[in-house]
Amino acid sequence: MKRYLLYLCVCVGSFSISSDVSGRGWGGGGFSRGGYSGGFEHSYSGGEGRSFSSFSGADRYGGSYSGSRSTESSSSWAGRSGSSTYDHSWSDAAGGSVTTSGTRSASEGRYGGVAASGSRDTTVTTASGKTYTADRSGAVASGPGGRTVGGASGTVDGRYGASSWDSAFSGNRYTGNMNHYASVYGAGGVHSTAYWSSGYMGVHAGYVRTGFGYYGAFNPVWYGAHPGCWVAAGWGAGLAWNAASYGTVSSYCSLPPDSPPDYDYGSSVVYQDNNVYVNGQQQATATQYADQATAIATQGQTAMPPPTDDWKPLGVYALVQGEEKTSNNIFQLAINKDGIIRGNYYDGLMDTTAEVYGSIDKKTQRAAWTIGKKKDRVFEAGVYNLTQQQCSCLVHIGTQKTDQMMLVRVEQPKQPAAGN
Repeated sequence: MKRYLLYLCVCVGSFSISSDVSGRGWGGGGFSRGGYSGGFEHSYSGGEGRSFSSFSGADRYGGSYSGSRSTESSSSWAGRSGSSTYDHSWSDAAGGSVTTSGTRSASEGRYGGVAASGSRDTTVTTASGKTYTADRSGAVASGPGGRTVGGASGTVDGRYGASSWDSAFSGNRYTGNMNHYASVYGAGGVHSTAYWSSGYMGVHAGYVRTGFGYYGAFNPVWYGAHPGCWVAAGWGAGLAWNAASYGTVSSYCSLPPDSPPDYDYGSSVVYQDNNVYVNGQQQATATQYADQATAIATQGQTAMPPPTDDWKPLGVYALVQGEEKTSNNIFQLAINKDGIIRGNYYDGLMDTTAEVYGSIDKKTQRAAWTIGKKKDRVFEAGVYNLTQQQCSCLVHIGTQKTDQMMLVRVEQPKQPAAGN
């Protein structure tokens, strides 16, 4: 745990480590007064350091105190950073004592990312000789885009024995253990999510798009070669590939246009200890959350829109599992004004198709769908997330297991203009 927290701050703080200071210094010095002594120094374009080498004294009840504290800060083209350390001791007239020491640090990167960390060790000894110890360490980091991760750990050893604890959050104030930062297959449970950064997802999606080989699907020739697939009446060639924006979908389906829910699984939606947390708040058990997705998909299965109904394409998505960099599994999705989802699932390797059934819950903006009308595999993603270039999604295998996967939006390459 502590190694993870240290690694977290080093990763973000590496953007703000200062270079060697250069420039004109404007002073330095020290002082001593009463029971305190210390000093400070400045440099023009670099930073500032302050240190109180020691302090000591006595209180009015016969006790005493002593300790030290130092701080330093620096800035350069790469960012700004600062840190401090302290070591304090108190004792009372009866013989009890408290000692505490720790470190604190913070840094700001050149492009706005920030990180902070701290640790503290405390020992308390009573007049009768009993000793209690506790330690705590924590860190938090936020990237320029606002994505925040962090956590803390600690131990306590006292009257009732030794115990330890840890907490973590991703994207919001979430308390639990660190399992959801592991890969989806190593998260230690049958219901699991993993934190995927936007950078990781972008790179991963790039590999998938580079190797994608099914741009010839979802056109009149393809529909003719795959009888039984779903096709909207009146759609022209290539319309199924049109990628919808959230503004288009929200206006078409009468959804709120601003601040849509972000179902970023592993970040804003986290599975932990068989419970589901949304933006840091426990919303349901894993079973209840799967049942909700099944109910949303079932609403789409039972809907009977007329054959001439109007449909808006959502787009075409490659379904990616784990660390795969290619995909033969493709969803083509569309939606009507009532929020009913239709489309196709295409297994490119086997060249087989199945119709997709689902819907969106306009209140929560969760979208859920099935391949065919079976309910043992239910896929879900946020409406807003389906309008992005790539997003995480969940597949509920009944109520017994939930896996996290990725949907990568693919668009047909643009054709050169005539005459070029």
